Amino acid sequence: MSRDKLWWYLALPQLLLDEQLSLQSEIQRQQPQVLCRSDGQRARTVVQANTAARHAGVKLGMAEVTASTLVPELQQRTYDEQREEQVLQRLAQWLHQDIAQIALYPPQGLLLEVDDLQRLYGDYAGVQRQLARRLARVAVGYQIAAGYSPLVARILAQVPQLSFEPMRAAKSELLEKLRQVPLRFALLPAAQQQQLENVGIQCLGDLLQLPVGELGARFGRAMVAYVAELQGELLPPQRYYRPPLKFSERLDLMTEVASWQQLLFPLRRLLQQLEAFLQSRQLSVVRFTLLAHHRDQSQTPVRIAFALPLWRQREMQQLVQLQLERQQLATPALELSLRADAFQAREVTATSWLPAQQDATAQRAEQQQLQALLGKLQARLGTAAVQQAQAQNDWRPEAAQQWQTDLQTAKAPSQGLPRPLWLLPEPEAIAVHEWQLQWGPERIQTGWWDGEGVLRDYFIAVDALDRQGWIFRSHEEWYLHGWFS
Repeated sequence: MSRDKLWWYLALPQLLLDEQLSLQSEIQRQQPQVLCRSDGQRARTVVQANTAARHAGVKLGMAEVTASTLVPELQQRTYDEQREEQVLQRLAQWLHQDIAQIALYPPQGLLLEVDDLQRLYGDYAGVQRQLARRLARVAVGYQIAAGYSPLVARILAQVPQLSFEPMRAAKSELLEKLRQVPLRFALLPAAQQQQLENVGIQCLGDLLQLPVGELGARFGRAMVAYVAELQGELLPPQRYYRPPLKFSERLDLMTEVASWQQLLFPLRRLLQQLEAFLQSRQLSVVRFTLLAHHRDQSQTPVRIAFALPLWRQREMQQLVQLQLERQQLATPALELSLRADAFQAREVTATSWLPAQQDATAQRAEQQQLQALLGKLQARLGTAAVQQAQAQNDWRPEAAQQWQTDLQTAKAPSQGLPRPLWLLPEPEAIAVHEWQLQWGPERIQTGWWDGEGVLRDYFIAVDALDRQGWIFRSHEEWYLHGWFS
């Protein structure tokens, strides 16, 4: 049986408090905590409360003074709507991995267009399972409702006693539940709600029974458009969320933190968000910057670089942890942020039954494993402690390569001519009669342009101990420059 197109709405009634609780230890989360605000006219009131506070008798809308008197150990913080909107954007970015069409309703709501996802996940039940798995990883409390229009989904998500399974909702069922909704949940401006109550309308069912002409005459065109949305006859366009081109996120640590090691737990949340950003764009990150923000508005930056482009949170966490073990904070941090703009497109590795292509795939896998090992060594020992040879366009052996810490672009020296694996720091004078020449000469005459020109004839030779060396003659003098074995 065909169904009407559905929108889902996620109502997140205490999103900011959930974010703060997720950054605390298990013992801290058990303490009663509330967020309070004032509208400028009245005393501060409770707008969000955790489970421990509610069990102790704290209710939403209760005066802050009353709540603190009722629960002396109550932890009170100021509600910040702007911060909650930032958390909402982070959640949208997290869900964008699965759902492309997400509209933000700040500060506590997300509208999801999920109708087309049925083909990917089988049906609405499959979409809901995937959504539940994704939300379980961010530890946020939510209420979800379906609607045949965005407005209907938003209204039903506010009424817990009318909750039901979204994948089973048909328009007739939704409309019947909508008629039962009290007018206080109608999402109408206060003035319009008061007008309706003055004429005896107590629920949306009463409103839907009125003729459209009477609605327009008594309450204006805005009310006519509102009822058309309730009936699904009018669907206003939505402004869908699009991930930013660069990644920049910031977390409030709630209390001062004195070391980078203590920041590893909140850092996991930032890396989780970075993984979602990279996954939605099919990118990997090469490097990023961590910043600890202090009470005096100063910042302590730590630049993190990877030998191999990464995108998974667990892989980044391991390397970042190794690098932070060598760092110290001069002063405690109140906030932590992560900024990244150095990305690479992911390379698709295709398998093949052809032997030659299988060998190439195996070589790439071995190279990636080697780069991953080098990345861990750099993270543990420091970037300068692990270096790789980079070939240079110079015929002088001592200038033919240089050592660099960038392990991604390094190339092995050319193997076109025989060269020793061990080159001495400086050539050593030798007596040529003690050597037996095996191969040569190879003349190298270059470097005249920089004042360090050379004129040498190189030979491969064996000494009295059967060691194979690389020797050369310059101005009738003989020197040993390296060893082959």
